[in-house]
Amino acid sequence: MAEGSGADAPMEGDRPLRRDAALNREKILRAAREVFGQHGLGVTLDDVARHAGVGVGTVYRRFPDKETLVRALFEQDLGLRQESADRALAHPDPWQGFVDFLMEMAADLAENRGLNEVIMLGSHSSEPMETVRGGMLPFLEALIRRAQESGDLRTEVTPSDIPVIVQMLSAASQFTQGRRPDIWRRYFEILLNGIRQRPDDPPLTTPSLSNEAVEQVMGLARPALPQE
Repeated sequence: MAEGSGADAPMEGDRPLRRDAALNREKILRAAREVFGQHGLGVTLDDVARHAGVGVGTVYRRFPDKETLVRALFEQDLGLRQESADRALAHPDPWQGFVDFLMEMAADLAENRGLNEVIMLGSHSSEPMETVRGGMLPFLEALIRRAQESGDLRTEVTPSDIPVIVQMLSAASQFTQGRRPDIWRRYFEILLNGIRQRPDDPPLTTPSLSNEAVEQVMGLARPALPQE
């Protein structure tokens, strides 16, 4: 087989993967996305190999442990989330940009159990993953600020509300135990009606969580080092 080439060719160390190795890697990633999405992160690399239709040795050559595989999938998904945020910030309608971003995030996390566990619950955390997850906060702040300045989003909504909203939608999807995995869309519509600014809106009486509290729940915050 010919060697992979091009700037986007998968790498192994400093060398690009051979074409057959690169194809196997993508096959494994697709299978892992499906298996983790359906069953969460409790599945094994053997389960992934069976779903991919490759030998377990092939999986272990590309991904020596589950943490490495989860990180590769997570990096792909965060790249997509970054693109989604960029599109939303470029949207001429701040409210629609905010809604589009929230819908894409909710769809991914409601329909992908494994991704939900990594992003929302801090499963399989590592320093690089925590850094990338935490890096989404400025984008949330910018999206919320644009929608509030346009007069479309309630002024009480904060960035820390978004992970809670998305987790609520994911819970609605799981509530049906696979019978209506898309039911979260109904509650998304209800939530949008609740957070859109209107002249007669009564004020919200319960404060939002702090960013620090949300980070702790999501496994982003690390305990302070003891004083010397």
